[in-house]
Amino acid sequence: MSIEATVLRAMLRVARRREAADEEALAARVGDSPAEVRDAIRRLDTAGLVERRGQGAPRLTMAGLAVAVGLLPVAASRAARSPRRSSRAA
Repeated sequence: MSIEATVLRAMLRVARRREAADEEALAARVGDSPAEVRDAIRRLDTAGLVERRGQGAPRLTMAGLAVAVGLLPVAASRAARSPRRSSRAA
């Protein structure tokens, strides 16, 4: 898997926890250097999948979110789509 795809997945995991996706935190999750992650974020920004505002942490765009969700394993996607049964007694 490319570093860009790995960074997108890491950003999705961080976003689910409502935490900032700074380069150091992403580098720790991805297992690459902050410089590699910074370059990947720059390429994702150019592709329109990530947005950067000033010096703040990068954020997924809607397109980036869609791609990141599409990169999830199939089992996770199926679990999210499975119908939830009500626990209410009949």
